[in-house]
Amino acid sequence: MKHTLCGYNRFKNRYLIRAFLLKNGLNMRQFAFSIGVSAESVSATVLGKKHSPQVLDALKKIGVPEEYLFDPRSETKNI
Repeated sequence: MKHTLCGYNRFKNRYLIRAFLLKNGLNMRQFAFSIGVSAESVSATVLGKKHSPQVLDALKKIGVPEEYLFDPRSETKNI
């Protein structure tokens, strides 16, 4: 349930995440290449279908606000 809720909330913020990437000169494919994962993995993570730790950590590293990401690893600490 917790993972589902995190995914849903990230899905609601997908445009904010994409806008952040674009503002920094990246689209999702370029971002995926830069961190060594598939574009599909980035897309699925941004859409809340998956919770790739590598993608979430890389998004945090480039400055995407945590409140956009709803990382289930962080959320479970707050239970």
